[in-house]
Amino acid sequence: MDSGIGYRFHPTDEELVNHYLRLKMLGYDHEVQEIPDVNVLDFEPWDLPHIEHPEVVISYNPNDQVWYFFCPRKYRNSNSHKAKRTTNAGYWKVTSKDRKINENCIKKNLVFYQGRHKGEKTNWIMHEYNPTFNFPTQRDFVLCKLKKKPDDSDDMPTLAEGDQSSTVVASASASGNNITETLSYKHIWNHLMASMKRISILTTHCSGRLTIIIKNLHMYLEGRC
Repeated sequence: MDSGIGYRFHPTDEELVNHYLRLKMLGYDHEVQEIPDVNVLDFEPWDLPHIEHPEVVISYNPNDQVWYFFCPRKYRNSNSHKAKRTTNAGYWKVTSKDRKINENCIKKNLVFYQGRHKGEKTNWIMHEYNPTFNFPTQRDFVLCKLKKKPDDSDDMPTLAEGDQSSTVVASASASGNNITETLSYKHIWNHLMASMKRISILTTHCSGRLTIIIKNLHMYLEGRC
């Protein structure tokens, strides 16, 4: 989601719950216009990023790989409290333990599988924020954060989104300005491999220089003797 050069809509878990989801459930729709209302089960995950939302104050950036939606909660039937998670082409499957966010929400991690029963796993993942706070005027909504993982991400270690250890933040100072750069594990791996290559080259070079120095020192000592 984007509203200008250099701007990205990227709220934290706490901001999503304590601000956006809470106000939505209380009926303050005008305060949370950055996130559209979409029934995600009416669409396949690859179609959701292309839906137009004229009422949203932040327009979508085609380069973004994260999308947010308010979704009315759906159940399997009128007598059940189990959430419905199927679409026409597949289903969303919960993949890890629930995580509490400030006692106000339960966060679920889901992966989309194409087909029925033992479907084919896709790269589409979704974080579902289920509110646990109770207000007399609340509506029944969940907040969905949709993402698409890179094709090669399965080769890298993964951690739950929002965990403090899931990213590594490196801070630097240049011309008096603090620069904070978030590096993914994949980027760290690439930097490590490049560093190891440079160390190998440097070691070979230093070894050659050291051999010459020792040889010259040996000749010098022989001459003194």
